[in-house]
Amino acid sequence: MFDIIRNHQMNIMLCLCAICASMAVMLVHTQFLSKRRKYILIGMEVLATLLLFFDRLAYIYAGDPSSTGYVMVRLSNFFVFFITSAIILFFNFYLIDLLKKEGNLAVVPRRLLFTGIAAAVGMLLSVVSVFTNMYYYFDAQNYYHRGTGFLVAYIIPVICPLIQFTAVVKHRKSFSKFIYVALWLYIFIPLGMGILQIFTYGISIVNISMVLVSIFLYFFNFLDANDSVRKAHEIEIQGFKEAQQRIRQFFGDACAAYARTVEQKDEEIKGRCLRTAQIARQIAQKANKSEEECNKIYYAAYLCDAGAEALSCIKEYPYLSETAKYVGQRYDEKLPEYARLITVAKEYERMIHDPLIPNFYARETFIREAGSKYDPLFAKLAFQLLDEKTQAGEFFEATSQMQTELTCNDYRDNVSTGVAVSQEITDITFNCEPLGTEKPFSAPSIVLFDSFDAQVKNTPEEIDAHKYLEYGEIWFDEHIISSGARNMEVRNVMEHVDTNSYKITCMRYEDHLLLKMYGTQKDFDVIVALPTASKAAYIGLTGENVHISSIEINKTTQKAQEADIPRIAQKVNYTDRIESDISNIQIVKPLEYFTKPIKVKDKMRLFFHAQSLPDANLVWHCPYVILYSSDDKNVHGKNYHEYAMIKFDGEDNGSNKFSENNFVMKKTESFKTWDDWKEQNKAGYECQIEFFKTGNEVTIKTQNKGISIQNTSKILDGAKDIYVTLSGDQIALTDIRIR
Repeated sequence: MFDIIRNHQMNIMLCLCAICASMAVMLVHTQFLSKRRKYILIGMEVLATLLLFFDRLAYIYAGDPSSTGYVMVRLSNFFVFFITSAIILFFNFYLIDLLKKEGNLAVVPRRLLFTGIAAAVGMLLSVVSVFTNMYYYFDAQNYYHRGTGFLVAYIIPVICPLIQFTAVVKHRKSFSKFIYVALWLYIFIPLGMGILQIFTYGISIVNISMVLVSIFLYFFNFLDANDSVRKAHEIEIQGFKEAQQRIRQFFGDACAAYARTVEQKDEEIKGRCLRTAQIARQIAQKANKSEEECNKIYYAAYLCDAGAEALSCIKEYPYLSETAKYVGQRYDEKLPEYARLITVAKEYERMIHDPLIPNFYARETFIREAGSKYDPLFAKLAFQLLDEKTQAGEFFEATSQMQTELTCNDYRDNVSTGVAVSQEITDITFNCEPLGTEKPFSAPSIVLFDSFDAQVKNTPEEIDAHKYLEYGEIWFDEHIISSGARNMEVRNVMEHVDTNSYKITCMRYEDHLLLKMYGTQKDFDVIVALPTASKAAYIGLTGENVHISSIEINKTTQKAQEADIPRIAQKVNYTDRIESDISNIQIVKPLEYFTKPIKVKDKMRLFFHAQSLPDANLVWHCPYVILYSSDDKNVHGKNYHEYAMIKFDGEDNGSNKFSENNFVMKKTESFKTWDDWKEQNKAGYECQIEFFKTGNEVTIKTQNKGISIQNTSKILDGAKDIYVTLSGDQIALTDIRIR
């Protein structure tokens, strides 16, 4: 390595001189350093440049007997020794400046005062050496030789940096990580090279290393300044964010104050502005709007009831008045986007908080009115949001809201929330005591019913809104009243010892219910045939002159089977039609059954007859097409990946991690109204679905009763075999053919 340096020493020196001089020039134009520190660093870079420049000249003119050579050799060697001590002095100035500024020291450490004086003494000794030959001398051929006091020249360059390092270590917490590393390098690299220099004559590794560390010092100062600017910028940004948050908080408080002023006039609309704003933000988020846009939409929705005229005074946010001006107008793509979104949000809020409007009605409204009353995109996002909240149980949790006790004076003046009767066997237990002796009759009973919110309804408006249907009433003395059920029978009556504890074990299989009633004196079974398997059934506890307490509901994991419930009415079946390539199916609940899997092939067509069941009354009571893959070919089988689910009313489940879907739904000229669509579904119609498969893309096309659908799924998981199945809700699918 030393041979390489020796052979290329002149070029290395020249290159380093140029770099160091460039550093000095750049420092002149640097803005990120204080004036004093900049001048100190410029001095250090200039000294490092001159050190290597004169060292190089000393080598060039060594052995030159001419008068020029004589002068240059002596002048160059003098400056090499003189500048070495000068660099230590300037480094001392640099340390003092660091400790005063970063360390906030008022008094300069004595050790640094000592090293400063020692460096000045070293510079003086360099002058003395010129006249005494203490450090070096020259022979008759003008060659440099070490003098008897040569090692004295190394005392100050070695001892002073070590003393300076003790100050660095003591005050290390005052320095940034970049400066601390730079100080280590600046002190110890030349020291190490100085030790080697004693044993390597003819190459200037100390001087070269001093120039290198001077260059490093510039870069580390630059990194430190850059880091300081970054931290300052982060602090500034944080301050800006906090200021923004305060402004947003103030604006939010102002909006809330306004809303309270408006809403205090009408108790029924209390909280409406805030709820609308929250819903608008959620729809905006589902539309992938930026956070800034979501905030704008939130406040525009919060204040939209103020009116455009009132909001026009807020000049800095013109979108507020513009949005308020158009909110509530029928869909037109030329209307401002915020107004179209908030119109949907306002309707969403209104419908889900109206006790006479079930959630299914709100959902259907958005589907029916998409593209006419509402922006189709935001209407779609609204009913998707409604689906998510319904599935999360935010709107309807009948069983979890069940009362633990209730009091009934007159018969049915208080009825509990309904307990759902399902295939899972459920136990309902409670205690019952009479209220007093004033009334001779006291007994608990149950109401068996169907309602969209699991509550018993009494007024015509509520009955119509929630499609309330009462199947009958049952007392614990085996007395029953059958009203809306197709049939109701009491069986297996047994008398037993008096007790005040009651129990009902209920279960369901398709359109039949079994209620095992355990009363104070009798136990018996009640078998109920519902109008259809699509109807829900709830048990509401009530009675007359009773206090019902300790109500508990235990839903078991055991499921009722067909053999567990005797059939007392004919099975309602709408699949009694011709059966072709695939078995007919009747689907009462959403996605309850599926046809057998069909492998998708290019240009394949499916034909079938679809007919909504008599109880179907919603637009999504129609056929569904599911595109998927799984190891066993079955829906929800091993490694099940669903690519698309398309409903014939024009709904889709969008893209997911397994596929990218391009879905297009259009209403053709043959489409009349959604009411007409539902009637045609009930009457039954022939359907056709076309499939096109190219590479990893599957396209589905179908047109039914004025609804044209095309969906292209780009399969992302690399599956080779793709399958399709038919399903739906409240629908019978028959005569299914593959071509």
